Amino acid sequence: MRVAVVGTGFISTLVAPKIVRWGYTVTDVVSTPRSLTKAQELAGPLGARASCDYDAVLAREDVDAVYLGIPNDLHHDYATRALRAGKHVILEKPMAANSAQAQEILDLARERGLLLFDATTTFYLPTTRRVAEWLPLVGDVKLAVANYSQYSSRYDRFKRGDVAPAFDPAHAGGALMDLGHYCVSWLCRMFGEPRGVTYAANVERGIDTSGVALLDYGDFKAMSIAAKDCDAPSYQIVQGSAGYIRVDGKPNGLGTVELCLHDGSVQTYVPPEQDQYQGEFEALRTFAEGGDEGLEECWRMAELGLVVSRVQTQARASAGIVFAADAR
Repeated sequence: MRVAVVGTGFISTLVAPKIVRWGYTVTDVVSTPRSLTKAQELAGPLGARASCDYDAVLAREDVDAVYLGIPNDLHHDYATRALRAGKHVILEKPMAANSAQAQEILDLARERGLLLFDATTTFYLPTTRRVAEWLPLVGDVKLAVANYSQYSSRYDRFKRGDVAPAFDPAHAGGALMDLGHYCVSWLCRMFGEPRGVTYAANVERGIDTSGVALLDYGDFKAMSIAAKDCDAPSYQIVQGSAGYIRVDGKPNGLGTVELCLHDGSVQTYVPPEQDQYQGEFEALRTFAEGGDEGLEECWRMAELGLVVSRVQTQARASAGIVFAADAR
């Protein structure tokens, strides 16, 4: 697959060289005029072109797909333009600023017969698969928690009045849309869509710097804890009537999984040593090479991303956090 990388921030700079090693071709790096030098520095070692003209790149016949590593509020527009140009879309999390936008781009991908790949790392980790396999062993689930708390250096800037996109409501930022995305994704991957969502957030300047989302599944409750203004060990745990499963580490990482049952038995799973992003791009290749079945599977995973977007949108509404996209 020949991919144009859009954006020169941390995630694009991290992912672009990796996907080349995994057999993808990076044809272009697209930036704003202000970041053109960064685009050139990223593109050079990859043998790619660097430019600021997204529409010109979309018109190129040697580009199959775009990888969008750009601020959250731009996802809908850039994905829509790519799909209308006949390009597959690899979309960094979250899918869009809200669930209405996410639904629109998924509908458009289906209409055009194109891949819309929700590149949420959590969905494709061997750790996540092992938890799903062990889940029936804990009996009736009663409680589940996913915690991703990591003090952000950008929070210091935020407090000084220098607001990065990750802390800017104008860019659909905030803890829930960033680290919380992985927590909510992990919970929805395990249990599907909850019946209801509420969000208790620490809000500064109209954005959540940390917060706790309660997902109501009827017979059990789940909690997503995410923080960019304080730090703590990250973990996921599922507590059931017959035992519990615990994962040490971030929900988008390769942590050790432990299953502890009431009969005293303990099983431990140590994931293979691999790059945390490898699984998702292996899945993308399978989807791309799988014909109609591959498309359907890709859209099915995007539906899971849409569930996550609905949870985030409901959660923000309950906490009074408003993005510009919500008014449209």
